[in-house]
Amino acid sequence: MCSAPALSQTYTFTQSFAGPTYGVYHIDVLRAALRVTEEDYGAVTLERHPFPMPQGRQILTLLRGESDIMWSVTTDELEQQLLPVRFPLLQGLGGHRIFVINKNKQNAFGPGQTLDGIKLMTSVQGSDWPDTKILQYHDFTVASISWSDWYTTMYRSLEEGIIDYFPRNVVEVYRDLSYHNSDKLTIEQNHLIIYPSYEYFFVAPHAPELQQRLQDGLTKLLKSGELAKIFNRYPEHRKAWDMVKKGKRVVHLLESNVLSYSFENPDWIEAPYALLNEISALQAQPL
Repeated sequence: MCSAPALSQTYTFTQSFAGPTYGVYHIDVLRAALRVTEEDYGAVTLERHPFPMPQGRQILTLLRGESDIMWSVTTDELEQQLLPVRFPLLQGLGGHRIFVINKNKQNAFGPGQTLDGIKLMTSVQGSDWPDTKILQYHDFTVASISWSDWYTTMYRSLEEGIIDYFPRNVVEVYRDLSYHNSDKLTIEQNHLIIYPSYEYFFVAPHAPELQQRLQDGLTKLLKSGELAKIFNRYPEHRKAWDMVKKGKRVVHLLESNVLSYSFENPDWIEAPYALLNEISALQAQPL
């Protein structure tokens, strides 16, 4: 049995945006992982950092000991800075990218359009997103915009024809369009980009016991089936799988230049023990 944490019994998590809907799935999973490990680790209080902040600031906040937990797309660099809880919270769907476009642009993205042709058109991503580096590595034309301005600037640029498309992950795209609420924008119908991309919880270096606790908690939730129930409570998750599995899109596979490994079985609802075996093998490798 593990001993109770030696540090404060209150853990603080950071996030990129304020508001009642942002990050609710991640927070639900985080609370559940802490709850199912109480017997081994003790009860704790979880609190939200009072200020939303971009990823770079979140990392600094954890490194300075001002908070304990964040979630982010993983990269080799980030795994060297913070303690990764290696478990793909979105089942790898973050690396499945469809395009948000202006409705009058659909003809430019016909099923016969090649990947080279798409690369010549202008896309947009956040300036500090790993996705920006991946697309640039593969010679996509990418305009990068500050994360804090993305809802307004990126989608307005699509409306005004300044950019041609916004590769957005299949989990978040419907939420984005609902939030932005523009009758000029739509989801492109013919193409899907896929590359390895996994969202993890990350823990501050001062709290290695929390890293292990969350790893244990996620494993328990997966084995009990509770994690699948939490995931499936969110309509955007079901819509994301429908787009991936039921669509007839042309799939463009890309390698990642920011992450040196990938999972063969990130879909933990479909193959839970296959993923756990991969995670165990990965954990045995040095960072």
